[in-house]
Amino acid sequence: MDFEKLILGIDIGTSSVKVSLLDSCTSKSIYAKSVPTISKINPSHQKGDEQDVVKILKAMKQCIKSPGKMMEKVKAIGICGQMHGIVFWDEKFVHNFWDSEFTSKTDKFVSNLYTWQDARTDFQFLAKLPKPHSHLKAYSGYGCNTIFWLKENQPEILSNFNQCGTIQDLIVSILCNQGKSVMSTHNAASWGYFNVTDCSWNIDILTEANFPVHLLPSVVQPGINVGTLYETLYNIPKGAVVGVALGDLQCSVIATLTTMTDAVINISTSAQVAFIAKEIETQCDGVEYFPYFENHFLAVAASLNGGNVLDSFVRSVFSWVSALGLTITEDELWNRLLHLSPEENLTPLIVNPLIFGERHNPTTYGSLINVTNNNLTLSELFSGFCKGIINNLLKMMPREMLLKAGIQRIIGSGSVINKNHIIKTQIETCYNLPLSVTMSEDSAFGAALALLKNNPSLFN
Repeated sequence: MDFEKLILGIDIGTSSVKVSLLDSCTSKSIYAKSVPTISKINPSHQKGDEQDVVKILKAMKQCIKSPGKMMEKVKAIGICGQMHGIVFWDEKFVHNFWDSEFTSKTDKFVSNLYTWQDARTDFQFLAKLPKPHSHLKAYSGYGCNTIFWLKENQPEILSNFNQCGTIQDLIVSILCNQGKSVMSTHNAASWGYFNVTDCSWNIDILTEANFPVHLLPSVVQPGINVGTLYETLYNIPKGAVVGVALGDLQCSVIATLTTMTDAVINISTSAQVAFIAKEIETQCDGVEYFPYFENHFLAVAASLNGGNVLDSFVRSVFSWVSALGLTITEDELWNRLLHLSPEENLTPLIVNPLIFGERHNPTTYGSLINVTNNNLTLSELFSGFCKGIINNLLKMMPREMLLKAGIQRIIGSGSVINKNHIIKTQIETCYNLPLSVTMSEDSAFGAALALLKNNPSLFN
């Protein structure tokens, strides 16, 4: 089949890079690929969470190289990625992408990526920081707070580089070969100390706190095109339009929801419940309103505890089995747990799964309730963790909040929901709304779709 105008979507996730090719005529994905980044490294702080930026870029190259000559039809590139995190770089790093392959000498021009899971800015440190002038709070793992911590504890990081942004902002700078970092309101709001109403950083508050405000990127609305592809790259033509980098959550929602009467529950590494809102309502603990598209907001309950909780549980069980000298693979263990019979899911055991805490309640962790002499079985523990993830989301964003917003249906997305029937059943039980589970297009598709919706004239 011949496609005239394609849009490339790229999603820089926590554990993988995904790409999607969207046909601008049908708004359908015609190609998708995912490559694991394997970029996690030993952090410089015991509570840190850092990734190797060069490994992420190599995974991205592998992704966009794979479609081959099909890429000659790409007219525009939409990019999104994991929000909140921060990476620092020197302009030389951007230019080196085009001049040569990455080497050990290249590494000195870029920092590690401090991800959204970075917890070095603990509760005590955050208590010392000035209060943001914004309806959004700033938590551990947020870019501005990470800068505050580095300024106090590792100032050499800040003095070695002249630009910063999310990992997806860096990639936009690279593709356009641009020196100055540009950021969308999606990513700026995710850093903290950003006023969404007037689209500006809290410069006065930050300056008074001796924050290095010169590092802050300029901010534009989502959907703005910030440049063009500097040179032909793996058959993608030079001059292809590049949109400002977007948030992965917003892109997953635009890829999934078709009406404002739908809410989405997405569970992959973390977990979120979200719906589109026309304005900011009175906020409660656990729910925040992030910028979306077309001056709308995304009401979000974003939990730090999702698929990562189940991964941790399975790894623990695997280590117990290995310690006993028994043999089973992680794949075999997952297969057994994901195919439990309905009878095995019935348990009075209540698992509070907050093993990673929550941003709005960082000092509370997980627990088990109703433990008896016969319910600490593998199946009941796994079932309890699955149900606990949904129970926690329900506590953060109650059913009554969805009903008040006019929500009539829940769309379930993400790798965890698609594979896990316990979680699907618990969503239906807790929210008592119709559930439609989709193998829907992911954030990479959403990044391409957002670019199409905001720039229809490019594809006429």
